[in-house]
This record gives sequence, structure tokens and C-alpha cells, in this order.
Amino acid sequence: MICAFCQQDVKDPCHNTQEMQQRASDHIDRCEHALERQGGGGHPQRAPSTDMESGGRR
Repeated sequence: MICAFCQQDVKDPCHNTQEMQQRASDHIDRCEHALERQGGGGHPQRAPSTDMESGGRR
């Protein structure tokens, strides 16, 4: 089935936003990316990504 949130063909798609957010918090990549696309923020349980910062360039 195609998941309405991540747009991928998966066996068990998310049925609502809460389910997608729970899977994202469990570090399921497709759900994390779908949450980011929806503007749901970063990964509260992960360290900040180093590629998000430019090393202090001004």
C-alpha cells in the first residue's frame, strides 16, 4: 500500500499523523522524512545534524 504520509509502498502504512510521529520518534527513516516535509521539526531524540550548520561562517 502507498502510505499517505511518506508516499512509499509499504506493508503497514501510517493511518494518522500521530502514528507517523510515533514511528518518526522510533527513528523509522521514511516517517522522519515525511514529518520533516510536513514541518514537524527535527529529531528530538537525536543529536543535531552537523550538516545543518555551516561551521560558523559569516
